[in-house]
Amino acid sequence: MTMRKIAGLGEVAARYGAFLFDQFGVLHDGSRLYPGVVPVLSILAERGAAVVIMTNSGKRAAANRARLERMGIDRRLFADVVSSGEVAWAGIRDGSWGAAFRPGRRVFIVGRDGDDYGFDDLDLRRVDAPADAESLLILGSNAPATSLDDYDRMLGEAAMRRVPALCCNPDRLMLTAQGMVPAPGAIAERYAAQGGPVTWIGKPHREVYLAALGLAGNPAASRSLAIGDSIEHDIAGGRGAGLATALVQTGVSADLMPDDIDRLCRDRGVFPDWLLPGLVW
Repeated sequence: MTMRKIAGLGEVAARYGAFLFDQFGVLHDGSRLYPGVVPVLSILAERGAAVVIMTNSGKRAAANRARLERMGIDRRLFADVVSSGEVAWAGIRDGSWGAAFRPGRRVFIVGRDGDDYGFDDLDLRRVDAPADAESLLILGSNAPATSLDDYDRMLGEAAMRRVPALCCNPDRLMLTAQGMVPAPGAIAERYAAQGGPVTWIGKPHREVYLAALGLAGNPAASRSLAIGDSIEHDIAGGRGAGLATALVQTGVSADLMPDDIDRLCRDRGVFPDWLLPGLVW
C-alpha cells in the first residue's frame, strides 16, 4: 500500500467530517503547542467538523482538557478529550475489567511521583507495596528517576504471583525535557516478560477508538480521520478501527526519514493514507 505526502490537512479535509487528533506529538511537544495547531482547529470548528482529541494518558479526561486549555486551545475548538485513563476508570466503575479491579480491592498504582490520576473516587484500597496488591494500575512512569530495571525489581514479586495489571498508557516512549524516556507501556512490557498478566487500554486497542467515535457522534468510518505521530499506536490503531489515517512527522516521528517510515509501516503491516510534515493547514 502507498501513502500520499501532502503539504497540509487542508488538501484532504473536505473528505472527512470527524477528526481524531492524538495529543502528545501532534498538538504539542509536552510543553508548548506546535505553531499550526490553533489555526487548523479553528478552521475545522468553522466548518462544523467533529474534533475529538485522543491521548494515551493515564490521567482522566478532565485533567487533559484543562491542560490543553492552559496551553492555549480554546475549549470551543474540540468536542471533547478521550484518554486511556478515562476509559480505564469507566471500566473499573462498571466492573468491565474483572473482579481484581472492583471497588474494595487492594491496588498498587505505578505512576509519576506527585501526579494525581483521578482514580480516588473508585473506592480502591491503595497499598504502598506491589507485593501487597490484588491488582496493579500502570498509569504513568517516573522515568528517568526510576529506571526500567528499578521497575523490574519493584514489581518482580507481584509478577511472580501473577497479580493482574491494567496498563492505561500503552506508549513505550514519552517526550520529556530530558528527551525520550520509557513510558508506561515499556514498564508493562517488562512486567509481562516476568510473567505478570497485563490488560492493555489505549491506542492501538479498540476500546479507546469506540469511545472517541462516540464523542464525535458515531460518524461513518469512511468519513473519519485519525491523525497521529506514532505508526505503532496511532496509525495501527486507526487502521484497526477501520478509519482513514494521517501520520505527522513531529513527536516520535520527527527524526524519521522516508525509508524509516516505509520500513516501520511494513513491519507493522499498516500504512497511513496521508503523510504530513506537521499539523498545518
